[in-house]
Amino acid sequence: MNNRLIAWLLCLVMLLAVGAVAYAETNPNAGAGYYPGTSEKGAISVECSTMSVMNTIKMTYSTELSIARHTQDCLVKLSSVDNQIVPAAAESWTSSEDGLTWTFKIREGMKWVNSKGEVIGDVTANDFVFAWRELLNPTNAAEYYAFATVFKNAQAYYDYASGVEGAEEVKIEDVGFRAEDDYTLVCELETYLPYFLQYVKFEVMSPVYEPFYNEVGADNYGTSPDTMLYCGAFYMTDWVLENTITTVRNPYWWDAENVSLEKINWVKYTDTNAKFNAFLGGEMDLIDITGDQRASFEAEGFNVSNYVGGYSFYLYCVVDDPSRDIGNLNLRKAISYAFDRTQIINTVFKNDNESAPSFALGISGVNTETFGEAVLAANGGEPLYPTTSNEELAKEYFAKALEELGKTADQIDITFMTSEGTQNELYSQVMQEQLRRVLGIEAKIEVLTITESRARRNAHNYDLFAGGWGPDYNDPMTDLELWTTTNGNNHTGYSNAAYDELIEKAKVELDPVAREQLFIEAEKLIAEDLPIIPMYWRHEDYVVSEKMAEGYARLPFQAYNLIYTKLAE
Repeated sequence: MNNRLIAWLLCLVMLLAVGAVAYAETNPNAGAGYYPGTSEKGAISVECSTMSVMNTIKMTYSTELSIARHTQDCLVKLSSVDNQIVPAAAESWTSSEDGLTWTFKIREGMKWVNSKGEVIGDVTANDFVFAWRELLNPTNAAEYYAFATVFKNAQAYYDYASGVEGAEEVKIEDVGFRAEDDYTLVCELETYLPYFLQYVKFEVMSPVYEPFYNEVGADNYGTSPDTMLYCGAFYMTDWVLENTITTVRNPYWWDAENVSLEKINWVKYTDTNAKFNAFLGGEMDLIDITGDQRASFEAEGFNVSNYVGGYSFYLYCVVDDPSRDIGNLNLRKAISYAFDRTQIINTVFKNDNESAPSFALGISGVNTETFGEAVLAANGGEPLYPTTSNEELAKEYFAKALEELGKTADQIDITFMTSEGTQNELYSQVMQEQLRRVLGIEAKIEVLTITESRARRNAHNYDLFAGGWGPDYNDPMTDLELWTTTNGNNHTGYSNAAYDELIEKAKVELDPVAREQLFIEAEKLIAEDLPIIPMYWRHEDYVVSEKMAEGYARLPFQAYNLIYTKLAE
């Protein structure tokens, strides 16, 4: 193994150590007598903001992935104790000296169960092969298909299967993963990937049982509890669409003897006050809270918990549709400079959220604690996006935009598309007022369900969409690969050959310092081209009832890990 590769491996170890900033918790309010929690024995009720897609192949939202974390086992998991890689469906693994070939030993005796808790079959290496082939199947339109393109020949296969002009024929059998036998999975990578284990712990890489999948049909799979199978610590029994999901303890899970929680009720709320009142009334055990609610809890002496999960929030912009005003770069720059991000945080969130100085958050740097610090240092210590409104620059860019568009300010057509939810709507209203005050733009607001907004976003049928992204693993690639031309999560239409080249170079660069510099240049290109307008970095406040004694975790890269939650006696 060459010295540069060894240095990169050592660097990764340090990155993961820095990234493990949270740990499984002990309830800070245990025994205080404030909020005892829900009455159902052995069960907890937990907030879940999204629950429209349960097919792991097609998932994208954090809370949906969190449910899958409890119902499916990938090859490996992140520990709820210290966020480090631990065995899951694979009990052990080895890699070749050059890091390009990995061999996983699948845990024998793992079972697939249905929504009734009945055993349907054994989990084998073939289930991973099938799932990853479906992830690479263009007809599934998986937004996270790129996770499977790390394997040898995978991108070439995907291009061929997608009908890309000039793509050479590649068969799915030529892609670099195979089952040598029922319990041996071999993976060959396209290029060296120091964080490969962080990839295969991600829930879109979950296995799928092929006979059942074919029986229910690809389009129907995962649309209800009885059209899925489960191999994790819990299995799904009920799902009221856009309302509740019920998961119960799986007695056939390989570590079931260490799971004491019997049931998790996942409950969706869009109104922050209704959610707050449900917690106060003993109907919920874990909820995220607003800044006003935090102040209320703190005033009565109830401890509020918080963590930084690495979520960066921004406005998606459709940049490939010339019929939309937002496609004008100078207009996007004018809008970005018009926003007073500090006022937005103080008005809407009233918490520790930070104005976003760059896009990526929650990722460790090479010679700095965070990658964001490295970006700022490379920019002379200045943020790439203004903290408060810069009205002079906003009006300067706006004048250029009006000239290029041949319009007056009152003719600018901009609509904020937002997902339903009290804070989401207020957020859009404050941004709307800031644009009115600084630029004279009369922007409209369109509030949709999460399912509707997801579909519209994916179809590029919007102007500005308020959304966000949390890192899936501890490397800048998890954020910055999003805006490459072909990435399934790039819903802006952004395409810049120079940007794509930076990301491709980063994929093969072994020197960590040089690699980080490529990512910094990518951050600067985003700030120049503005396919997104970064707004704030989220600090998450939440409360748990005294029913949850210990073992639960809110961590970077895994928003909820409740598998080993222990309840108060």
